[in-house]
Amino acid sequence: MSPASPTPPAGADALALVERARELAALVLAPAANATDQADSVPREHLRALADAGLLGIATPARYGGLGAPARVAREVLEILAGACGVTAFVQMQHATAACPLIARGDNEALKERALPRLASGERLCTVGFSHVRRPGPPMVRIEPDGDHVRLHGTVPWLTGHGIADDAVIAGTLPDGRLMYVLTPLSAGDSIEPSPPLRLSAMNASATVSLTLRALRVGPEQVIATVTREQQAARDVAGLLTPAALSLGAAGAAAALLASLAERRGDAQLAGAARALEDEREAARAEVNAWADRPEAEGYAEHAVRARAWCVELGVRAAHAAVAATGGSANRLDHAAQRLFREAMLYSLTAQTRDLQAETVQRLLGRGRGATDGARP
Repeated sequence: MSPASPTPPAGADALALVERARELAALVLAPAANATDQADSVPREHLRALADAGLLGIATPARYGGLGAPARVAREVLEILAGACGVTAFVQMQHATAACPLIARGDNEALKERALPRLASGERLCTVGFSHVRRPGPPMVRIEPDGDHVRLHGTVPWLTGHGIADDAVIAGTLPDGRLMYVLTPLSAGDSIEPSPPLRLSAMNASATVSLTLRALRVGPEQVIATVTREQQAARDVAGLLTPAALSLGAAGAAAALLASLAERRGDAQLAGAARALEDEREAARAEVNAWADRPEAEGYAEHAVRARAWCVELGVRAAHAAVAATGGSANRLDHAAQRLFREAMLYSLTAQTRDLQAETVQRLLGRGRGATDGARP
């Protein structure tokens, strides 16, 4: 990306930051959301608008040029963006609440001072490629020592924002089983080969590819951190609730669509359904906020998984209701209802762990059993 306007002052008022996100969502993202959904990539003017508003550095500590906003504010902003344009929010999340905080929590102070100000300002855009480290079986990306450097070999199966992002945080497995995170430019010559863009049912404009790594050489100045499997599992659980904001954003947009239909048709039942979904969204958000900032609390893992599964199921259910209430026109690719439905589906897979997968399925099955029981005489 080209250099953006300076970020707002560190410690900017949270309410003003949220209002800035609402304005950007309403004026820039939402009007173009259906067109963006069908585009080849997120428009660069969207990314410039996010940078100008300081939203690419929202979770980066102030000492490194970001806003250092509280995690709750970052989640609220992500929810607002997701309700306006899912794919733009998804790309923003990779950069602002995944890559930048991960670098900031790392062990390499020189890397933080060098990279984070440029990322926080939007001068450079970063994405992530490390979901594969959660997979069982042989490592998909191996990291082998090469003197004081390392070399990465293998395949990163999912990487969002190729052709948009300048850098990527990539993880792989060392010979001793530990995981190493590195920051690498995506313009690394023949050592990084992207696939053609993957054809996706949702967020095709995310420009998602797989990467083949051929002895990608990385120096110590690019190493973010090295963690054990146990530390990685703890990180996964601690970060489980951030993507809940995406599902809540989809649910809110679907409820608003239902409310609009109800007003246009004078349908009291539909209006009641919209209010019920909005009330449930507020309750689910309160549950997320009650646990998200307390990963060390007793029972956190269990409650976090349940809260996230609730948000996933709510997002899909609300979007499905919007499709059903809209009728046949919702099957058009230029209709917001079907876009929200596909986006909500994708959010059920985002940062998915085995526990979240199981809890989501059980929640869906449980709702089905409840409906069946209620239909019995």
